[in-house]
Amino acid sequence: MTRPVGVTVIGCCCLLAGIYLCSIAAMMLVAPGAIPTLRVVPFVHALKAVSPFFTLAIGIGWALIAWGLFQMRDWARFTATLLLGIGVVWALSILVLQRHSNRQIVVACLEIVLRVSAI
Repeated sequence: MTRPVGVTVIGCCCLLAGIYLCSIAAMMLVAPGAIPTLRVVPFVHALKAVSPFFTLAIGIGWALIAWGLFQMRDWARFTATLLLGIGVVWALSILVLQRHSNRQIVVACLEIVLRVSAI
């Protein structure tokens, strides 16, 4: 059975997220003093508040979901759909409850659209 292109794209995005989170966690474990120099990297400010072991576990989880999607496993499709749905609800709640600039609103709406289209 051939894998649909959409599943491959979502799997690649999950794999990239897993690699990103694992690399940031590894950097936090190996050289914790290097994190302040990474101010322009997305999500570093939020990841500094969380344990590097938790970040590593989340990164491994996203990589496992990507592997499952590449293997066409039903559990991976269900888990990816569930996590993307939770992400949509989270982004909507942040968008409604906090003040944002126009650029942040556009980026948040684009993120929500991409997650909904992946679901």
